[in-house]
Amino acid sequence: MTLDFSKLGSTNSKKPSINPIDIFDSLPSLEGTPNDLWRGQSEALSTWHENRDKKDVLISLNTGSGKTIVGLIIAQSLVNEEIENVIYVCSTIDLVKQTSEEADRIGIRHTIRIHGTYSNELFEIGKSFCITTYSALFNGISSIRKKYFPGAIIFDDAHVAESLLRNAFTIRVSIQDRKDLFEEIKELFAPHFKDLGISSHFNESICPDQHSTAFVAPNGLYERSERLLNIFEKYRLNNDSELKYPFAWLKDNLDDCAALFTRGVFEISPPFLPSLALDIFEQSVRRVYLSATLQSKTDFIRAFGRRPTVTIEPKNDAGNGERLIINCREIKGQSGQEVVKDLISKRKAIIAVSDYFTAEKWKDLAIPPNVDDFSDELSKFRSAKDGAFVLVSRVDGIDLPHDTCRIMVIDGLPSGTSLLERYQWEFLHMKNVHAVRVANRLSQLFGRINRGRNDYGAFLLEGNDINKWMNNDRNLSLLPPLLQKQVHVGRVVQRGLEIKSKDKLIEVVDSVINRNESWLDYYNSEVKGGELDKDQVNRAKEAEPFLEKAALSEAAYAASVWSRDFASARREFEKTVDETATHDTPLGGWHALWLGAVCEREGDSEAARREYMKAMRRLGRAMILPRGSVSKTENDQTSLNEFGKSLWSLLGHQDGSKFEKEFSKLKKSMSLIGTGSPNEAEAHVRVLGELLGFISTRPDNDNGRGPDVLWCDDTKSRMLGFELKTDKIGPGTYSKRDIGQGYNHIAWMKKTHPAHESYGLLYVGPDGASADKATPSQDMGLCLTDSMISLRDEIIALIEDIRKKTPMERFITVKKETDEEKWSMSKIFDRLNDKKL
Repeated sequence: MTLDFSKLGSTNSKKPSINPIDIFDSLPSLEGTPNDLWRGQSEALSTWHENRDKKDVLISLNTGSGKTIVGLIIAQSLVNEEIENVIYVCSTIDLVKQTSEEADRIGIRHTIRIHGTYSNELFEIGKSFCITTYSALFNGISSIRKKYFPGAIIFDDAHVAESLLRNAFTIRVSIQDRKDLFEEIKELFAPHFKDLGISSHFNESICPDQHSTAFVAPNGLYERSERLLNIFEKYRLNNDSELKYPFAWLKDNLDDCAALFTRGVFEISPPFLPSLALDIFEQSVRRVYLSATLQSKTDFIRAFGRRPTVTIEPKNDAGNGERLIINCREIKGQSGQEVVKDLISKRKAIIAVSDYFTAEKWKDLAIPPNVDDFSDELSKFRSAKDGAFVLVSRVDGIDLPHDTCRIMVIDGLPSGTSLLERYQWEFLHMKNVHAVRVANRLSQLFGRINRGRNDYGAFLLEGNDINKWMNNDRNLSLLPPLLQKQVHVGRVVQRGLEIKSKDKLIEVVDSVINRNESWLDYYNSEVKGGELDKDQVNRAKEAEPFLEKAALSEAAYAASVWSRDFASARREFEKTVDETATHDTPLGGWHALWLGAVCEREGDSEAARREYMKAMRRLGRAMILPRGSVSKTENDQTSLNEFGKSLWSLLGHQDGSKFEKEFSKLKKSMSLIGTGSPNEAEAHVRVLGELLGFISTRPDNDNGRGPDVLWCDDTKSRMLGFELKTDKIGPGTYSKRDIGQGYNHIAWMKKTHPAHESYGLLYVGPDGASADKATPSQDMGLCLTDSMISLRDEIIALIEDIRKKTPMERFITVKKETDEEKWSMSKIFDRLNDKKL
């Protein structure tokens, strides 16, 4: 018998296309496969293909607009290009499974990796990409990264990646779960807190039922890092089922971390993520980031250490579902739990809470399922007709579109799991940094039950913190534009229909769910309008470039510290620390703290002390650092008052060029009091107050409430507020609105600083008077812009005169001059209070 070789196929198989549109068109026609790409998906894929060689490409699409299909097709395109080890990372195992199901639905071959096991051999033999979790790729002993180092990575949900990456670099030890280990750590740090004079505060922080936090000063951790490592090794963290992963990252860098105790938990983690020091970001890897719409990229930069090379933001309405957002706290006479209990008697709702403590409030309606039962319980809820399901600190990976759920209750801000992040938010009041994170998480949360342009639902906001946050238009400016408008519509509906009772609330929610024609007409017409407070929005826009620059500095600083290049880390923050404080006082304080830490590591104790002083002034009473942790100079600076210490931090420079550089920078940071915009002027008045030795902050800018600038003298418990109106044309008229805001600011000052004597509020601007209908109080005065400039110029002249003296004379002169009564807050107030309004 003769063999017929002509029947065999050719060995020269056709090479698959790398064009993502062609890949989609070639997918098999399976049941449920989309007939065509949406406009936004098609544009995203085409634009990415044009930029496929770029290393960092961000694709930003609305939640519910089909990002997963875009990511899967890009992954297949990279495989077809024969890029080795293409990896698609998701935030959770549930999302890995959902992404795998989507790949199966459209007919794309792939591999998933869960719990160290590959679902098939396709990825390992180079025939497909692998879908896995961030934690699998970024843990300190990642086998997939070591054995199959990626040539390309698709980062899903990149806008919330910062918290995922931080978890990979965080060791958390609880007194309840690891009592013996916690006790040894506690004993190690107890003397440190005794030296700081806050032993009682520390004792509260190690109790699970006490809401208190004790922060370890950088030098306190540095001095104990070797002993801490010995404790970790004694308890064999390298074999611990959970802690071995972050321990692998941190074991050689414990002394470069931030550590704290809170509610019976010890946590240690880098103050800034060292992403740029990781091989995945150092080496030539193609990185594609899939994200919800981002108004601010600062959290993205904090996660990945860079701006994207290319940003793709297709215009589309996919995912633009209809939402009614209601403030549940305005319902009179009944708690949120009582309202929701009646609401879900014939309906069902997701209840999203920030932590298990908050979940306790809802235990009569629903109890969060165990981790092992989560997926099964969620499936039961999907098919149920009524009831509630509680999500704890979960903003992604849960899809409940259309009739699977139409109502969501959000109780509290989605704050994340990092204790360092909560410390920054709750105690250091780093509101702007936190606002970006919250905005990104809220965008995700609002997309859990609202997945497409034809979807709709009602959202009830429960809890003071989330309602206060949502009432601040500067925060809202960080949300996607449609969500901003929906919040505005909700405000108008709630106010116009006077939704203050449970029955009224249920009636309005039913109007949305039952597709009331009047509601639909109103929504469709009004959602196209509605504006946020332009001043607040402009503040956010003006600050954004500087905050992005600050985030880039953090990334460069962290990478340098991680590789023990402390000089480069110092130079990085020296360039930006004061500029950062100009736009965000607490963030500038946090940077000064870690600038001081690297100065100390370099052996420059004097520079470290200067930066620590700045940090404490900018961060306020919650930040306690060891004043004696650095060596004293021949001049005993403890004899100086706060103004004296402030001047000496500049005049004490022995190096003339260093003094000139710092002095020039200081003068520039106060130069626009009279000539800049009100926003610039208030930033420069803040610097002037800091130079005077006061705790000088920008409450409205940093927290969204309070006066433009607040000077506090904590040594004598006094305070003075300023409202900048330097853009008025003289003679100025101070309107009823201006004066009304002043009453709010004065009330805020007294509420937040009840132990301080208040000198009131000074409006800084041109000469003038209040409007006829305005009724200013006796606590309000007018400070002419020239008076503030004169104060600044006198201090600059004083510094120049003292610098001319010999080094031995300078310290004596600083003490003598700054002890004069004219530099007390009371005398400065008398000087600036030109007239009553």
